[in-house]
Amino acid sequence: MKSDISVIVPVYRAERWLRTCADSILAQTHRSLELILVDDGSPDGCGAICDKYAEKDPRVRAIHKPNGGVASAVAAGIRAAEGEFVGFIDSDDWIDPDYYEELYRCAIEQGADMVEGQMTDELTLPGGGHRTRDSRRTGTQVHSGPEAIRRLTGRYMTSFLYDGAPDRPLSYSKCDKLFRRELAADNLFYYDERLSLGEDAVLIAAVLPDCGKVVTLKTTARYHRRVLAGSVSHQAGDDQISRIAAVGRALGRIAEGGKALDTADIDAFIGSMVHARIYRAAGAPGVPGGEKRRRVKSMLRQAPAGSLEAFVQLRGGSLRVFYGLLRMGLAAPCVWMASLHGALQRRGEAHGH
Repeated sequence: MKSDISVIVPVYRAERWLRTCADSILAQTHRSLELILVDDGSPDGCGAICDKYAEKDPRVRAIHKPNGGVASAVAAGIRAAEGEFVGFIDSDDWIDPDYYEELYRCAIEQGADMVEGQMTDELTLPGGGHRTRDSRRTGTQVHSGPEAIRRLTGRYMTSFLYDGAPDRPLSYSKCDKLFRRELAADNLFYYDERLSLGEDAVLIAAVLPDCGKVVTLKTTARYHRRVLAGSVSHQAGDDQISRIAAVGRALGRIAEGGKALDTADIDAFIGSMVHARIYRAAGAPGVPGGEKRRRVKSMLRQAPAGSLEAFVQLRGGSLRVFYGLLRMGLAAPCVWMASLHGALQRRGEAHGH
């Protein structure tokens, strides 16, 4: 008998956390699920751990493949999935026992094609401290019908405008959601398996316009995302901009395929990703000022045409000053601004603010 849910976990260099992740999935109160562990050519002991889980629980399948990156591992999991819905969990994260019970019940009762739950960030602070940052949602929202889905798709691409606000349209993560499996599988055509970041946004942007109903659910259970210093998605490096440009091209192909994506929204979304890397590089602690300025100028030159302009136009405020100075070649005051902001933010986090 096929399972209600296929849970896909891409696995690479996650030996330290993989058992916690897998155990949290197998302990779900919703028992009709299969766990697909996709070993993406991990050079540590992850492959053996995957095999042990598959040996001791018939709900677990282990897939071993040459290393191709997280997007290729996700695609392999989707192709192998047999459940009515698919969910995704990063191998260093975990979920509360009734997380999928809440999401699946909502999907069935509402007839939804996509359901988003709530996520808690588990932050490791400098010096080994820890704090949590919970997503805020005042209530459940149901988006149904072509026009509502078109509006939601547009708001999804500009969700950066809702940072820190309750009832953000949708998160950019695929991991706090359930997707109807057929929609995920049918849209693999648009999913560039070479992407090394931003793959979540591409998958969601491809699937979302095809949904008949989407629910953002106020949940009691949570998806717990581990945020570690130096994790792939939080690094600032010169090569990040070329990777972001690849995300923009993938989103462009989705728009060209007739999906409800506006090119201006795509530009602004890509600009938000570029800005995050530029600002992080400008304010990076422990990096000499000269190196910060070099990185910022390099990233600015590499930014896809029109992306930062579209982002700044929508976001406005102090960003106009920040990029106005950068365009004039005045990187030093921008580095000072970002460094001060970063220091204040780290101080606030250390004190639990």
